[in-house]
Amino acid sequence: MTSQMVLTLSVGALRPLMKRAKKPLDIFELPTFVNEEMGLRGLNIPSDLLAGRTPKDFERLCDLSDKAHCPFLVLIETPELDLWSPVNQPAVIDRLRRLASAATRIGCSSVAITLAEVTTQERVDAVVKTLKLALAEMDKFEISLLLQSAQGILSDGKALVDVVKKVGGFRIGTMPSFQHAATNGGVSQELRKLAPYAQSITASVKGFSVDGDHTGWSLDECVETLRAVGYVNSLSLDYLGKGDPIKPLSMARDMLSAAIEAAEPA
Repeated sequence: MTSQMVLTLSVGALRPLMKRAKKPLDIFELPTFVNEEMGLRGLNIPSDLLAGRTPKDFERLCDLSDKAHCPFLVLIETPELDLWSPVNQPAVIDRLRRLASAATRIGCSSVAITLAEVTTQERVDAVVKTLKLALAEMDKFEISLLLQSAQGILSDGKALVDVVKKVGGFRIGTMPSFQHAATNGGVSQELRKLAPYAQSITASVKGFSVDGDHTGWSLDECVETLRAVGYVNSLSLDYLGKGDPIKPLSMARDMLSAAIEAAEPA
């Protein structure tokens, strides 16, 4: 049996349920809810949802995710990080070290960040330098660092991959999204560049037409492109619309599952 893509959830998509006035979804309920109610097999969690939590809370989350067979996979830093400014470098490196520590406690294997806009090649070189220093700290926790698609020079997939190559090592990669790919060159072109270096990909869900077609980009095309480059890691569903996310996420899950199954050899 060949390996195939695994559907997971970007927990930020459930904020409306976690913030609702009546019976809000508790963070400790997430692993069981996502596995049993949504049929998804892993969690990417934004860092702000862990704000104020204690080490014991982290250990409890890890234990609950193990029992629910729905592990935490990627800890996503919520704000953009400025890695090119020498003034910010010590604070950024310390932040990434602390994120790596938190990621280890909840069972994640990776931390994902979005770089603040970079506008010159000189600043790109500074970003590479800071990333090398940060990875030296993160390696102590055996945590990988994934770069989400950014603005400016690094909005192009090739430019972001060049940063990954310059940093080097097996603990640096990418975490592209369907949305960014669709609006920056097209899903086929951008995902082909970024997927070979990705440990997780955000399967952005914008919404659906009355006919049931996904709006903005083709989910089938995304899966076909990823299959063509041999991608077999996780696709983390993330709803970009407003209101209750469960129905559109469920529709996207079914559509992506069908596309993944159709892509498998008989």
